[in-house]
Amino acid sequence: MTSPEVARSDNRERQVDILHGIAVHGVASLYEGRLAWEDWLDAAHRHGRFGFINTLLIPAQRRTATDVRGYDDWQKHGRQVRRGETAIRVISTRGRARPVFDIAQTDGEDVEEPARSTPAEALARLSRLAADLGLYVDRGQGWTYLGEPARRIVLAPELDDVTAATKLAHQLAHAVQPNATVDAPAADSAACHGVRQVVADSVARLVLAEIGLPDSGLSLPSPRQWAGTDERAAPAAAIRAVGEQVLRSASRLRRHMANLPTDPPKSWPTLAGSSATEGRDELLAAIDAAHRFYTNNLAGSWTADYLADRGFTTAVQAQWEIGHAPRTHQTLVRHLREHGHTDDMIVQAGLARIGNGGNLADLFSHRAVLPLRDATGTLVGFIGRRPDGGKGPKYLNTPGTAVFRKNEILFGLSEGSERLAKGVRPLLVEGPLDAVAVNVTMPTHYVAVAPCGTAITPAHIEALGRRYDLNTSGLVLALDGDSAGRAAAVRSWQALRHITGPVEVALLPEGRDPADILSSARQATVADSLRSVIPLADLLVDEKMEQFGELEFIETRLAAARSTARVIAELPPSQIARQVSRVAARTDIDPAEITSAVASAISPEPPTDGLPTRPSRSPTHMGNRSTRRVPK
Repeated sequence: MTSPEVARSDNRERQVDILHGIAVHGVASLYEGRLAWEDWLDAAHRHGRFGFINTLLIPAQRRTATDVRGYDDWQKHGRQVRRGETAIRVISTRGRARPVFDIAQTDGEDVEEPARSTPAEALARLSRLAADLGLYVDRGQGWTYLGEPARRIVLAPELDDVTAATKLAHQLAHAVQPNATVDAPAADSAACHGVRQVVADSVARLVLAEIGLPDSGLSLPSPRQWAGTDERAAPAAAIRAVGEQVLRSASRLRRHMANLPTDPPKSWPTLAGSSATEGRDELLAAIDAAHRFYTNNLAGSWTADYLADRGFTTAVQAQWEIGHAPRTHQTLVRHLREHGHTDDMIVQAGLARIGNGGNLADLFSHRAVLPLRDATGTLVGFIGRRPDGGKGPKYLNTPGTAVFRKNEILFGLSEGSERLAKGVRPLLVEGPLDAVAVNVTMPTHYVAVAPCGTAITPAHIEALGRRYDLNTSGLVLALDGDSAGRAAAVRSWQALRHITGPVEVALLPEGRDPADILSSARQATVADSLRSVIPLADLLVDEKMEQFGELEFIETRLAAARSTARVIAELPPSQIARQVSRVAARTDIDPAEITSAVASAISPEPPTDGLPTRPSRSPTHMGNRSTRRVPK
């Protein structure tokens, strides 16, 4: 190594030593009170992505710094560091000094400011975040919580939105700690003390600052109070450890929020002189009132008798809050009017339709009615099942409203969030009664969820993916074993194809559905079928192969292989080898040729399609009329 290189290396090491010395001084300032913990949190909000040490280094070098980035990063944002500006030095993850610059040291295009939320929007975002973490936020919705008490966050309904958001952010901070435990429902954030309180309140401050909301009532003790005064307790190390823990937890919550929708529904219902939030509250109140009406009408109805005959006991009906809509077409409308709900709100809530002459008629009539909840556990609509042999569609759900979109809601997802968080595998079923039956009988095996009278959509999978790691553990579909069920599996593939975890199918005997698992005569057969799964990819490939009949001639086998190769090319890489082997065995074509066809389907190279136009083996061998099949 030459002398200039040695000199440069020595300078770099000295630079890092000086920066570490500045950071040590910063920690001492926090401990001695010269730097308030709240002031450090302000710096952490602006510079936290650089790590704890750098949240001390940046303000020490440029107190007014607000948005700090590297030279190249500023160029990517259309800004140029001005000539002659003195760099701010930070310590990189590799332990080297790295130059960065504040936005005030640059010229160029404006940098887009992050969107700020109103208190109501902020509370809604945090509630969605709680649901994403498998927690249930209870603001006095008035329905029985079925999950684990430790996953329930209670917010008094009389709290204003800012206070409620602050308390919720405090609890979310607890939820992302290594040994996640939120405060007991009977307590509030004041029940915390010591380092536990400091971490939760500090994280809450950062999360609220991220969405542009001031905290309400957070008072943080000085580090001397919780880091200790005995040098043997290493207070400086404790301060650093807490600072790093706060930044990690806040970063994790920010990443979760980044994957959640940030905008409220496009059109909250509003009333004259009322805010959007008040209009939404009135809409939800009408839905809650309708739910109480339906459940109060269950006893003595055909719904109760029908469910009991199928094995849904009275306890199960009560647990899942199943109700009954009477046959008369204006019973619910009259009930809601008597309780102060306007016709406009009844319609906007999706509870009635406007008939001839402008008269309102109940949407649900002569149906079993089950509640539908969004990601936060809020009741937003219903799905109704007609009696067997009745008129109309088998399932009828609430139409699209300001709070309900059927292509985003899965029945049973909110109720099963706690078990999903524990790793219980999701099972997609056709209808809500199927979901109830499986959840009651196989609670440790599956969390059964059902779309609301529609096909599986990418939005459904996205909602499920926020609760469960689909790309590691995948999911299972429960389908009828007949041709219609197999066709449904093929149709669902478009929504499921991007899941890299195992996507499997449980094929039920013809004429059976998952709800039959509550029948003593059918329980064993249905349970065995639900446990016996096959890859969905097997079903897709077999369905494609079936289109070519018995594969008697080599030309037919070649055509089947070419067509199936295009299906295989759309599968996750981990599943391709298995399907190549299956197709090769069934068509009696060399696996290498099938692989070539799959590769060509992924990256086409005309004019060849990856398979020979005539047999590559001897005419005698390839001329055999093989009808060999793989067992399904």
